[in-house]
Amino acid sequence: MQTNNNGLIAWFTQNPVAANLLMVFILCAGLLAVGDLSKEMFPRGDNDSIEVTAVYTGAAPIEVEKAVILPMEAALQGLKGIKEIRANASRNVAYLRLEVEPGENINELMAAVENRIDSIINLPDDLEKPTVKRIDNYGWALGVAVSGEMDERTRKEMGQQMYDEIMELPEVKRAQLWGVDDYEISIEVKESRLREFNLTLAEVAQVLRSSSLDLPAGMIKAANGNVLVRTQGKAYTGDDFAGIVMRSREDGSQLLLSDIATIKDAFTESPSLLHFDRAKSFSVGIFTLPDQDIITISSAVKQYVAEKGQRLPEGLTIHTFNDDSFYLLGRLDMMMGNLAAGAILVAVVLGLFLNLHVAGWVVIGIPVSFLGAIWLMPINPFPVTVNVLSLFAFILVLGIVVDDAIVIGESVYSEAKDEADKALAQSDDKDMVYVTSAATVVAGAKRVAVPSTIGVLTTVAAFAPLLFVGGGIAAMMEALAVVVVLCLLFSLVESKLILPAHLVGLKFGGSSQPRNIVSATIKRWQEVIDIGLTRFVEEKYQPFLKRCMEYRYVTLSAFIGILMIAISTLSGGIARFEFFPDVPGDGIYSVITMQDGSSTESFNEALLANEEAIYAVDRDYRAANPEQDSLLEHTFFWSQSDVSANFRVQLTPGENRTLTAVEIEKLWREKVGSLPNVRKQDYYSSTSSGGGAKISLSLYGPDPDQLTEASVALQNKLGEYDGVFDIYNSQGVGGREILISLKPYASQLGISLADVGRQVRQAFYGEEVQRLQRGPHSLKVMVRYPIEERSSIGTLEDMHIRTATGQAVAISEVADIRLGLGLSQISRTDRKRAVTITADADPSKVQSNAVISDIRNNFIPQLLKDYPTVEFGVSGSSQDEAELIRRLLIAGAVSLFLIYGLLAVPLRSYVQPLVIMSVIPFGFIGAVLGHILFDMAISSLSIAGLIALSGVVVNDSLILVEFANRARASEDSDEKALLAAGKRRFRAILLTTLTTFVGLLPMLFETSMQAQFVIPMALSLSFGILTATAITLILIPCLYLIVHDFKPAAKSAAVSQA
Repeated sequence: MQTNNNGLIAWFTQNPVAANLLMVFILCAGLLAVGDLSKEMFPRGDNDSIEVTAVYTGAAPIEVEKAVILPMEAALQGLKGIKEIRANASRNVAYLRLEVEPGENINELMAAVENRIDSIINLPDDLEKPTVKRIDNYGWALGVAVSGEMDERTRKEMGQQMYDEIMELPEVKRAQLWGVDDYEISIEVKESRLREFNLTLAEVAQVLRSSSLDLPAGMIKAANGNVLVRTQGKAYTGDDFAGIVMRSREDGSQLLLSDIATIKDAFTESPSLLHFDRAKSFSVGIFTLPDQDIITISSAVKQYVAEKGQRLPEGLTIHTFNDDSFYLLGRLDMMMGNLAAGAILVAVVLGLFLNLHVAGWVVIGIPVSFLGAIWLMPINPFPVTVNVLSLFAFILVLGIVVDDAIVIGESVYSEAKDEADKALAQSDDKDMVYVTSAATVVAGAKRVAVPSTIGVLTTVAAFAPLLFVGGGIAAMMEALAVVVVLCLLFSLVESKLILPAHLVGLKFGGSSQPRNIVSATIKRWQEVIDIGLTRFVEEKYQPFLKRCMEYRYVTLSAFIGILMIAISTLSGGIARFEFFPDVPGDGIYSVITMQDGSSTESFNEALLANEEAIYAVDRDYRAANPEQDSLLEHTFFWSQSDVSANFRVQLTPGENRTLTAVEIEKLWREKVGSLPNVRKQDYYSSTSSGGGAKISLSLYGPDPDQLTEASVALQNKLGEYDGVFDIYNSQGVGGREILISLKPYASQLGISLADVGRQVRQAFYGEEVQRLQRGPHSLKVMVRYPIEERSSIGTLEDMHIRTATGQAVAISEVADIRLGLGLSQISRTDRKRAVTITADADPSKVQSNAVISDIRNNFIPQLLKDYPTVEFGVSGSSQDEAELIRRLLIAGAVSLFLIYGLLAVPLRSYVQPLVIMSVIPFGFIGAVLGHILFDMAISSLSIAGLIALSGVVVNDSLILVEFANRARASEDSDEKALLAAGKRRFRAILLTTLTTFVGLLPMLFETSMQAQFVIPMALSLSFGILTATAITLILIPCLYLIVHDFKPAAKSAAVSQA
């Protein structure tokens, strides 16, 4: 037999040692890399953003905006590399977020930002030095809480000690201490004492600064050596400050600070509140940084907790909570179980359709491809960790990765069988055994090498553009695409260089009796399937195909009609669309934000009411289900500020309760109701993969009044939609403010507004004397009025202002005092005032994109007419959705172009690639059908699945067209060539489709909440390839003939014109 024995395929086929060494190398490299891969719940995306934070204590949002944010925005405007500037002014704090252009060096940009901010000369004197840093890309690992009876100082010291000990663990790089207050030395002087001794708070502060200090005084260079000289008098405790001399009299007596003031060496006046399982506690939250293994961190912390628990004083308990490693291991086990089940199903299908020897080595391609991908996962330009998405990618590619090997194996087997049939027919020896030669294997492999390789590369071309989608789902797309592309590339290596060497020696003839009962059973099933398949092809498929080709234009119209019906299900609401899928959580979370100006008492009452409500839900559940355990594993809340707190509820494992997290969340929300004086009251058990609320609409404009009124109108409009909840206005209604303005008489006394403002600030907020470092703690020393004189407006009205000459004048004589309302928060985007209205939507009642579309088309035009200075735009996840849809469309277009190029070059045709690719849109029919059957919303992952499907479905079309082109040389008509190609390639097409489908089948029926958000992509690919394959076997031959119908017409037209 004559064949070309040159090339890599031939060389490796004739050198099985090289093929085996290559296989062993890939397997060992993958096994060694497994231990070095870090594990995390979800892939972590890059966060190329810079944040600028400036603390302006005691300032209202409007003052923060005017005095801090506006100068910073002006300084940063036009800085190269900054894509967008978002600013937020709240009470006491200015915050700017700078979005960085892709490809910019963020470290150099941070230095440039610092330089520009440092160059601002008109920032307030009381402003703390602004901090510039890159936004940390960290994730939650677990928490540690200590509960029991402790006084405030004990809780602080024990909390600091535990924090230090946890940070000393080599595995921990980031942690945060909650539930303890900062130390503060408060020096409180009554107004009456100041008048009695003719002092001001500024004078008291100045005396303390000049008395509490250590200064180096140089060096004495004595004959016998140098001696350092320094002054020593810095006060570090309240007692040290009490002994500072404020004034010395002529009679030698002294006025000490303790004579005029009350010194409190304690904690700040805004106490933090933290409850763990309804008991006052402190906790340490541990976080993961990129490339850290959460399981390693968790193991180290849990070992520390076990040892720490034995050393705690009696009455104190220590627990870990919200340990993400526990949930991660559960999800990894779930994914591995689905992967194993899929692999078994693929192996069974291959065993039933292929020769057992061929099937066995085709299955070996799965671990070779997978371990090869694992080897390169962390060391490619898009590093990938072990997470839910990357494991799902292995499940996704499970059936696809063997397609190339199936085509090669089936072709080699057919070639060998033809040779064997000829040899056995020519031999008189009935017991003759034909052994397949290397030349036969090479001939069979090379016959389909080009189309099978192109088929794999088209799938690579479909997934590769997903690497560059970017945005909120960039990390997800990268994890999927990298794993799939690597697996497919290694499947090429396995099918072309390793598999053929192991097919040399295939035996035919001899005794046909199976060696054992298993082989006999498999052979019997293979014969049944072979007979049934042959009968189906000859009696059903070919007559039906022949009739479809006869009425090919009717067939094409029918398929187009079915496609239009599938598309109409989206607009008709039969198929739901939610671009960002919900990522189910393992607990429930709540955020409570009070109106600015709310009292500490009302804040604490709201928090305790919220806490009590979840326990009431649990009591009701146990009363109704006495045989069931509690719903709650742990509850935890902590106050982030004096108006905001976060709740975490860790639920018992899902298999131990009959209610889902979503159902418990709804019960909690209903039990709490509306809390008084609360500005924001959110509950959520799942988060959008796009981040933030599903509906996010922004208004911009220079007129604050119009902006406020327009935002309220938009907020009210959202409230009209059934299923829209948690509507939040970022501007909100601020707390009460006291506004002070000067009277004309003040200028006659030489009193300026700055004098009044400074002295009022000193009295009510306080004058910061200095900052001390006492051990590991940094604390402020403050001079101010006593708390009882800062608790009423009457104190302000009775206050006296000192003139430059020392004269005390009642504030009412020089200033007007009036009450007003201020904004609780001011947002800005690219130097314009902005108000953002956010809301969530219940997908069972309303689709968020439908709400946004309705508001944009039917409400916003009139709103902009009513408020002409206001502009509208989507923001947050709504803006991300629009941007990502655009990027996914670009990725899809790039995929189609790459696929067309890969098909056009080997086929040497401009038209045939279009015929092959025409099957792509029809995959949408199956994808929509799958989502409807499983009651799943079509999401961004569904769209990504359709893009991936475009590369998979063309493989079968390519094989069919390529064989039809060959058959035309031996058949007397195109119809007969297509019938022959369909008959010859029906088994291979069916087998590649079945392996892809059954590989995903276990995932489709996964009931765990954690898998629900990836199922849409599996639905798109599995059901899409089923329908696309059916359409391939019918529609592609019809299109092939339609194209050839037009060619003679075109030639006749050209001849007649000539």
